[in-house]
Amino acid sequence: MTTMTKKGERREREDDGIDAPPVVIDDNNPPLKLLHIQQRIRQLLARLPSKEDTASLTVADIPALEEWCKSVHAILRNYNLVLNFVAIANYAWEPDRPGHTGQSLGALRSQIAISTAQTAIVSGHIGRILTPGLDRQISKKRIVEIKEGEREEIYVYEHIVADPEMLQLSRVQLCEEAIYKRQLCVSSMEQMCLCIDDYQKAEAGTVGAPGERFSMAY
Repeated sequence: MTTMTKKGERREREDDGIDAPPVVIDDNNPPLKLLHIQQRIRQLLARLPSKEDTASLTVADIPALEEWCKSVHAILRNYNLVLNFVAIANYAWEPDRPGHTGQSLGALRSQIAISTAQTAIVSGHIGRILTPGLDRQISKKRIVEIKEGEREEIYVYEHIVADPEMLQLSRVQLCEEAIYKRQLCVSSMEQMCLCIDDYQKAEAGTVGAPGERFSMAY
């Protein structure tokens, strides 16, 4: 006969999600489960600038271009941070994993690497616009007389763009490629959500139906 303490019963209810408060996932509450990681990715996806705003980018409106860059850069930074929680959410000691589950985990890790590389193409281009190389130059020189016959030179420095032509080229290229690069972000993030779905199906299939296989190829 098996008995269970009240503490054990309470823990079982917690594990089953009975009377558990709803989980909030947002900027202040990181995701710790795969389902919540998907939810967070979709939140970030919804923050991307619209296709119409992206299509209207032009080098004639630098403030709007830089605002678009800052917005997308922040989203991609958060997205790549969220991907690091996947390993935390599905951790299990490798020798304890069934063979098929281990293969699915390998496919999931591969997709994360692909998604990271895809979004890096966009964030790298944005970085060249938001943080161009700078040179430090003297902008002003002032001579101050300290005492009779003694003078001190005071210099004022400013930072200027080291290669203005390259900065302008990066801006022009981004305006021309913005629709494609936005779509690359959208597709990569949606594909990551789909991959997490497939991974969970494969893991469930290993437990419930060992013979069933799920495609992890994209």
